Amino acid sequence: MSQKLTGDYGIMVRVKDLEKSSSWYCSHLGFTLGPHNFNDFVELHINGINVLHLLRSDDLRPMTKANFALYINDSDGLHKNLKEKGVTVTDITRRSDHAEFSLTDLDGNTIGLTHWF
Repeated sequence: MSQKLTGDYGIMVRVKDLEKSSSWYCSHLGFTLGPHNFNDFVELHINGINVLHLLRSDDLRPMTKANFALYINDSDGLHKNLKEKGVTVTDITRRSDHAEFSLTDLDGNTIGLTHWF
């Protein structure tokens, strides 16, 4: 059997209001706005690379557990910054090779954040 996956990926998060949510992700996590249509979708970029799609959903069912993790380079600093901004975050869990915590976005989606050592 030949390889079916390409190694590329697409992370999609469903939200109610694309303008509010994209602004929140940009201001809290450092994304920049890529191609978008506020009636349908928004691409969020890091260093010019598409990392996350926000999709407008009228039938929103938030992810209450993290189904993926975004990699970060300063778990302590980001955790403190998010808490100061009033974002709901879990405590940091420290392991031998990484630290991790989760946040909850405007729509109740849980997003994992991991800092590899």
